[in-house]
Amino acid sequence: MKFYGIATTNNNQNVVIDNLPLDYLGAVNVAKQQSAKKGLTFQYVKPAENGRKEGSVLTKFKKQRTQRKSIKR
Repeated sequence: MKFYGIATTNNNQNVVIDNLPLDYLGAVNVAKQQSAKKGLTFQYVKPAENGRKEGSVLTKFKKQRTQRKSIKR
C-alpha cells in the first residue's frame, strides 16, 4: 500500500511528502526524516488509496443475473 505524508511549514501551510516506503512504520520514519531535513513539522502519514471500493453488489454481478434469467426462460 502506498503512503503519503503531511508536514507543515512555519506559516501553517501543508506540504505533501511523496515516495515513501510501502510499510506504515517505514513511511512514518522516512517522512519524519525528510521533514526534519527541510525544516518542516511532521504531522501524519495516510494511505494513498483510501478504502477504494470495487462497486456495489448490484452492479458487480448484473451480467451474471441477466444470464441466469435468460436461461430460466
